[in-house]
Amino acid sequence: MHLFRTFASASVLVSLILVSPARSLAQVAPNAFVNFEGSQTNPIRISPDRTRLFALNTPDNRLSVFDLSNPSTPVLVAEIPVGIEPVSVNVNPNNSDEAWVVNQESDSVSIVSVSKGIVTDTIYCKDEPSDVVFAGTNLAFVSVSRSNRINVYDMTTHALVKSIPVFGENPRALAVSADRKTVYAAFALSGNHTTILPDSVAPAPPSPTNKSLPHAPQTALIIDASDPSWSWYIKYQMRDNDVVGIDASALTVSSYFSGVGTVNLGLAVRPGTGDLYVSNTNARNLVRFEPNLRGHWIDNRITRIQVASKQITPYDLNSGINYSVLPNPAALATAISQPAGVVFDPSGNFMWVAAYGTDRVVAVDTQGKVLNLIEIGNATGSQVDPVNKRGPRGLALNIGNHRLYVLNRLSNTISIVDTAAKVLLSEMPVGTFDPTPTIVKSGRGFLYDAKLSGNGTGACASCHIDGDLDLLAWDLGDPGGSMQTVINNGLTLHMHPMKGPMTTRSMRGLSGTEPYHWRGDRADLTAFNPAFSSLLGGSQLSTSDMAAYQSFVDTIVFQPNPNQNLDRSLPISLNGGNAVNGQNDFLNVPSTGGHTCNSCHASQPGPGSNLTIVQRANLPQPVKVPTLRNIYQKLNFSNIHGTSSVGGFGLSTNGQTATLIELLSAPILGGFGNNPQAQLDVGAFVLSFDTGIAPAVGYTRTITPANMGDPAIASDWAMLQGQVTAGNIDLILKGTINGHAHGLLYLPATNNYETDTTGLGPFTQAQLLSFVTAGDTLSVMGVPVGSGVRMGVDRDLDGVLDGDH
Repeated sequence: MHLFRTFASASVLVSLILVSPARSLAQVAPNAFVNFEGSQTNPIRISPDRTRLFALNTPDNRLSVFDLSNPSTPVLVAEIPVGIEPVSVNVNPNNSDEAWVVNQESDSVSIVSVSKGIVTDTIYCKDEPSDVVFAGTNLAFVSVSRSNRINVYDMTTHALVKSIPVFGENPRALAVSADRKTVYAAFALSGNHTTILPDSVAPAPPSPTNKSLPHAPQTALIIDASDPSWSWYIKYQMRDNDVVGIDASALTVSSYFSGVGTVNLGLAVRPGTGDLYVSNTNARNLVRFEPNLRGHWIDNRITRIQVASKQITPYDLNSGINYSVLPNPAALATAISQPAGVVFDPSGNFMWVAAYGTDRVVAVDTQGKVLNLIEIGNATGSQVDPVNKRGPRGLALNIGNHRLYVLNRLSNTISIVDTAAKVLLSEMPVGTFDPTPTIVKSGRGFLYDAKLSGNGTGACASCHIDGDLDLLAWDLGDPGGSMQTVINNGLTLHMHPMKGPMTTRSMRGLSGTEPYHWRGDRADLTAFNPAFSSLLGGSQLSTSDMAAYQSFVDTIVFQPNPNQNLDRSLPISLNGGNAVNGQNDFLNVPSTGGHTCNSCHASQPGPGSNLTIVQRANLPQPVKVPTLRNIYQKLNFSNIHGTSSVGGFGLSTNGQTATLIELLSAPILGGFGNNPQAQLDVGAFVLSFDTGIAPAVGYTRTITPANMGDPAIASDWAMLQGQVTAGNIDLILKGTINGHAHGLLYLPATNNYETDTTGLGPFTQAQLLSFVTAGDTLSVMGVPVGSGVRMGVDRDLDGVLDGDH
């Protein structure tokens, strides 16, 4: 069956593989696959005894387990369902039968038994966990990226031991020192010590080089927070923490390391020395104007951290590239872009690095020199093929057998590399089924393929990390550009090409929110096509390719808002405010001009914008009414004198506003301007603004004989069933019935559960509990509306795999 597939022998596996091509062609209904574009961190691992390979089939929400008796040809032995958007896996060092899988969208860690073929326990840890390692005395450490915390769990009881706040943005990749006494976490979106000088105090912009242009509007200025030129204004501190060390015994922060990189996706400890190596990109957003950034807006690096001395040494992985040459076929043939997974050779003399943007795996010495380059995709050298891009993201090294296993995020495959001969041996699917729709596969590569740039060093995803944010501002104006006329809502607006700094916008939730970007000066995604030349330094896409890109982007959705209650209701206590009262004020309290917040920021459900462009005396240039769905992600900037700030940019077009209270206390808002509690209430509502995906999507409770009597289990199960009735989710169960693995789907009309096997069931909740009483384990999970059949019972897609094998 599709819910759980365990293969008793090689002959059974071969028979299943033979039917895989037919299954891969099965059509997944458009609403049966929701694209969260999860951020894989460590999606592939080898068990400590080197007998098994664990790999994540992220689009199918499963853990694939391979037998490594023959390291060159791993044999798939099990596919086990886990949570939604699994992004990291690790194996219990004391028990190779137990894997811990981190599920980003489900806000959970699935504890998997390979022999049983099921999840035996689920740990809830919001928001957006990213990685897991084991250290100290029987402890598991989980990076909880959106909450900026490291959670510590008892490996046996799975109880939370401690939640450690860390001062940095989006901790993801984890690593452990050789003595197991220190856990390190890399902040994925750490910034680079840049911040914003507001337009009210910034110097006047330079004169346009195009003499026919009028003088540019007054805009803000991106600066280095430590630049003494601005010390008269910058009274807050920018820490720029890139990596944090956690004492695995005391469970406290032991060290921070700065100056490593801007986007830090990979982390490894060098054998022998204990030095840390971080794969990263470093943003050049201090460089002003798009023509000056063309073809070179980031550097791709590996950075060494000498732990004892805290000496930081970055190494440019593209040091031989001449950025002044565009297009540059020679650079395209060797470029390393968006380095992600990194793993050391046991000698400690070199490491393997996955180049996510250019489909390469490279051996790099400890001084940053590229020793060997192995092409992973079909588009070798300077060839470009975004539709068939692989996207190598995770690496697992089979020590002693000279095999490197590369998990390719975009193609959902595993490439096998001979590390002795330095050649690619083969490529195989991660699992027997990939539900990713053609519309995603055909357009996704245009976001990630750095070979679409003139020299192969950057892609759209270099700033839109996994389709989301880098939490930076960029000044992509053009002093030599031309005025742009935009007509919106009956108004004719004239926009200057020197637009000033603007923070990176998420590519999530864009469908139906045109016109795009801060000024609304892009009618749709095709209007960004010129950037493939003007910024990336390559060639514009064809009309058909741009259409495929647009169709893919339209599929990406936001994850649920973590500030909402699981039943999608609003919190009555959040940051000192009551979001229920705040919603009422948002909808009904007029501003000085007589308009409510909702007049422009159209309320839930929706993006939080009426999508019009406004021009007011207090705005230096026209601005589209911004959407509100991801405001909660942008509040780690503090511009208060004497404070320390995690990030350098906050709210508003250029990121100069640190808090919602700054906005809500503006005199133009009238009813809020002199009412501090109303400001807190409306702030709480905005922080809880619906993203379009219900909070119960992904929420999981694993029910066992040991916990089935817990009232919280019964309460959560009832809540999830109620969310189905409310139309917010579908509800599935995965686990065992009478010792055999099955999947089930909740049918609210009959209040029972359909199974994946003809003739078995349906069952009532009471009957399912009786199975648990007898020793079975069941995990109940909310899934996106329309996906329950595929993720639960999946009969049509499974074909001959229905039932228990």
